[in-house]
Amino acid sequence: MKLVKGLLLAATLVGQAALAQSTGDYPNKHVRLVVPFGAGSASDTVARIVAEEVRSRMGVVIVDNKQGANGIIGAGSVAKAVPDGYTLLLTSSSTHSGIGALFKQPGYDPLKDFVHIGRIATIPMILVVRPDAPFNSAQELATQARKTPLRYAYGSGSAQIAGATFSIVANAPSDAIPYKSQPPAITDLLGGQVDYVLADASVVTSFLRAGRLRGLAITGLQRAKDLPEVPTMTQAGYPSFDLVVWVGLAAPAGTPEPIVVLWNKEVASALSKPEVVAKLARLGMVASPNTQQQQAEFALAQRDIWVTRAAKAGIQAE
Repeated sequence: MKLVKGLLLAATLVGQAALAQSTGDYPNKHVRLVVPFGAGSASDTVARIVAEEVRSRMGVVIVDNKQGANGIIGAGSVAKAVPDGYTLLLTSSSTHSGIGALFKQPGYDPLKDFVHIGRIATIPMILVVRPDAPFNSAQELATQARKTPLRYAYGSGSAQIAGATFSIVANAPSDAIPYKSQPPAITDLLGGQVDYVLADASVVTSFLRAGRLRGLAITGLQRAKDLPEVPTMTQAGYPSFDLVVWVGLAAPAGTPEPIVVLWNKEVASALSKPEVVAKLARLGMVASPNTQQQQAEFALAQRDIWVTRAAKAGIQAE
């Protein structure tokens, strides 16, 4: 047993030495992590958590918010950046899963223009309504939507495809009311301007805890630990709801492989810490590290799912 442990330790040290040699003196200056959404957003908070956790090993990581056009401005700028490992992008389902279904020419290819480093977290979506809504479950909502002479309306925010997908999967005839982001949609839900919203857990968890909203279903394989009363989509009767909201890390295509491997290792190390997992959980996120290959396959699969769902929902790319 001691021999085996010794061999494993030796192999690990050799691997670390080889990685250090292949990356040279990288990084020898600040790394810029572009967040394609505004300061204070969930994506921005995740970026700052990661930046702080890798600081001791990777040096200062500057978080650069380049918001606008559903993430296109920030993502497009990284796609055109020099692939030297000093410009990275906080990716997401918004910028790399559903973007092709919403825009004919976003200005970048979510797969060809990037090398996916790894996933950071997944974000459950929650179907929320007002506490005084005349239905107590997702299926009751769908039934009422089919019966009412006035069509229900849902706020789409940045989850336009998700809301349309639920409407179709649940056979709940509803009109989409577009918003630039999810918070304004929640504001109008609270004010009675829309009937329901399918929003990121990070956006609505505080409202649920305060009793200002009620959750009817949550995406994911299991219920949220801090929202045990909210059933999963499968438990609510909709197992075919297969969209995943996620956040990851990527670099411009052509970035040296050793640097990509190094970043995957550092992100995985950060996400192995209980305190980091807890920080993400407080944001309504689930730490979900994976390998570079797994993330590339995941991003491709989710791109196909989101685009297919959008087409079935009749969403036309602009």
